[in-house]
Amino acid sequence: MRLAGRGRIVAPVLGIGNDGWKMVMISARQACDAGFWAGFNPGLTIDGTDNGFPAIDAARFGLSAVSDHFWQEGYFRIEDVLPSAPLLALRTGIERLVAEGLPPVMIYLYDEAWQVFAALRPLLTHFLGDKIALLPHFWALHVDPQSAGRGWPPHRDYQGDSVIGDDMAISLSLWVPLSIASPDNGCMYVLPRSFEAAYGAPVTDPAQVALQDVRALPAVPGTVMGWRQDVYHWGGRASRFASEPRISLSLEFQNAAFDPMGDPLLNPDHPPCFAERLALIAGQFGKYRHMQDISPEMGDWAQDILSFLNAKHA
Repeated sequence: MRLAGRGRIVAPVLGIGNDGWKMVMISARQACDAGFWAGFNPGLTIDGTDNGFPAIDAARFGLSAVSDHFWQEGYFRIEDVLPSAPLLALRTGIERLVAEGLPPVMIYLYDEAWQVFAALRPLLTHFLGDKIALLPHFWALHVDPQSAGRGWPPHRDYQGDSVIGDDMAISLSLWVPLSIASPDNGCMYVLPRSFEAAYGAPVTDPAQVALQDVRALPAVPGTVMGWRQDVYHWGGRASRFASEPRISLSLEFQNAAFDPMGDPLLNPDHPPCFAERLALIAGQFGKYRHMQDISPEMGDWAQDILSFLNAKHA
């Protein structure tokens, strides 16, 4: 172990993610200290503070047209939904994490990351009904053009049914850009459901996708995108000529009237406390190992955090 700036203890563990971050971990013990994280990003809160993030006015977005697009193509993209100030604070928080060698997903330790999605309840209600649960599935990405960073490979967020018929969603994935997302820095791509329907069978391999059917989804901060969880989608690879990284948050939700699709289901109106957040974050590394290049050392670090939390609360 060695001492780093500001007196924190850092374990000499190095791993390279597929978006190029170099991860020099703090110790598991220190990761379990809420005070450390509060001081690390003083522009964000970590103690459950209500930062006055207002719920969006869903009526102004023409949800009838949004729904038509969603049910035809499998996704929606709505611009100018979220205010810029909290998004900029979250972007700054992620950039600070990455600069210090820490994974971007640690941003979910902070209240604002949860409050952004809580503000979207009116939109979620439109698709999922009044009973909404937050699934314990989330991630944050910092796709670095200078290291040939890339988003996640082609996949579906859920392999089973995510809708019933043509008007009831069981689950929904939301994606929020914190920086400009463009083809240059690895924006999202999707195979629209209307195109895949003509294939005769669901795509199981990227080679089955006709290139002209691929749709790029560039977006700017303030935009919210969502898709049914059986939509085939992926993130692009960034060009070294891109002017900025692609920074984004994602979270998944379900209609709580149906059987749980994850454990534990969370209340979107009352985000988990610090220890619960940390345990959830640590659990994501093993969950998404097949999507994100995660070094064995990082996996061990996450397990050490879970072990420390379990011992602390035993």
